[in-house]
Amino acid sequence: MPELPPIEVLPRDLSAWEAGNAGTPFVHRFDSGVAGPTALVVGLTHGNEFCGAETLHWALSQGLRPRKGTLVLAFANVAAYRSFDAAQPLDSRFVDRDMNRVWRNDWLENERTVEAARARELRPFVDAADFVLDIHSTTFDVRPFFVGARVPRARALAERIGYPRTILLEDGVFEGRTLIEYAPFAAKDGDKAALVVECGAHFLARSVDVAKATFLDFLACLDMLDPAFVEAHRPAVASAPAGIYDVSVVHVAQSDAPHFVQPFVGFEEVAEGTLIARDGDLEIRAPYPRCTVLFPKAIPAKGRELVTLGRRVD
Repeated sequence: MPELPPIEVLPRDLSAWEAGNAGTPFVHRFDSGVAGPTALVVGLTHGNEFCGAETLHWALSQGLRPRKGTLVLAFANVAAYRSFDAAQPLDSRFVDRDMNRVWRNDWLENERTVEAARARELRPFVDAADFVLDIHSTTFDVRPFFVGARVPRARALAERIGYPRTILLEDGVFEGRTLIEYAPFAAKDGDKAALVVECGAHFLARSVDVAKATFLDFLACLDMLDPAFVEAHRPAVASAPAGIYDVSVVHVAQSDAPHFVQPFVGFEEVAEGTLIARDGDLEIRAPYPRCTVLFPKAIPAKGRELVTLGRRVD
């Protein structure tokens, strides 16, 4: 396994934001009173991805308010966040199940997990949103990138925001449904759009800078913030490569000892037929030319996603 990045950012006490102002814990809603879009920004979909929590904490501490439309800020899985242990930093991703897989109607309605219950609390705010930015981070220190449903408006929103410049487009390849695949955002004929932004490695300070910069750029592209405020507060972030990737394969480990044949961290491009991993007797090989390895798991485990594969298309 490649070495994990250092832990530069630790969880903070979020209790000041717990009451919220919208009738739901850890949800804050600000209506400008001026016609405009409803934008939802989510942090902590995964409990060990701190950059979203840091960004929402900063925005609330600043007293940030939209100049038009309605802004909703939601800390999603605080229960998992509070379980963080620096000795096992990847273990606080969720309590019962990945919260970014429960966004399909039957699971939302019928599951009795911590994550599904929290998703049901957040669902009215998700349903009301015109645009969603879901802030995430990655296990290894790779370029920042967007992930969107394979609909033109998701790519268009990413290009309007402008940073980062890499976009992954996917359509139903993951078990369950991600938030960005929730029906209003993935419908072919809809007008709502949602993006994940992956800001870099989980515990690095520069991932927080990427999250804040993207958050501000997102609201700026919707004309919800004064440009002077954005200019004054946007962190300087390093440029990142551009590229559009079509995500087509997610392999869930079936054996007790899945493993990679080399130390992948993400965005490695390999030739068709290249051996990537072994899962018991199964060999996982690149299914097409210019295959890109995405989201390789640091600690492979049976029954969990092992690796995602995509192909660069632009």
